[in-house]
Amino acid sequence: MAKLLLCLDGNVIKEYRIHREVFAIGRRPQNDLQIENLAVSGEHARIVREGDDHVVEDLGSTNGTTVNGTPAARTVLRNGDEIGVGRYMLRYWCEPQAQGTYAETMVLREPAAVRLGVIKVLTGGNSGREIVLSKTVTSLGKPGVQVATVMRRPQGYYLSHVEGATRPQVNGKVIGDEPLLLAEEDLIELVGVRLAFFFRG
Repeated sequence: MAKLLLCLDGNVIKEYRIHREVFAIGRRPQNDLQIENLAVSGEHARIVREGDDHVVEDLGSTNGTTVNGTPAARTVLRNGDEIGVGRYMLRYWCEPQAQGTYAETMVLREPAAVRLGVIKVLTGGNSGREIVLSKTVTSLGKPGVQVATVMRRPQGYYLSHVEGATRPQVNGKVIGDEPLLLAEEDLIELVGVRLAFFFRG
């Protein structure tokens, strides 16, 4: 079953299951996913099922639709893709359906292979605190100043910049626009606080 996580400023607001062949997104009430924001067009975008894939299509919206930060008129979605609609972000997730085939069995096993990630606070008032990354998306930082998210994907944990004039640093280097795959013992600097990423178990 495919679903969308509606996010604002790095925080997940609501989860929607894509339950139709054509799933409409926009400001008007008749949409399957209604976003009441002036930056969102009445009929902004739609997600269409094509075989085993889902395709996002912009419907000529005023402010456009993006996929992973890139303007997109029509794009095939992949697990973890981020769809930008106005100030909102829709994260696309597709849970494989067990049909007994070898390929699907392998896909189903991938998420279980991801070890549980943990962020440990090394400096500041919360020094020693551990944040277990058990959720799909975990927000870090201070809203209005600097915010980042750690997204759990089948391939591992990815750090992304969400908000703030300065971007987080990993091992002394500023991260770019693309989500960064974290490795064991990576050192993260965010809002002047040093954090360490590691796997548990």
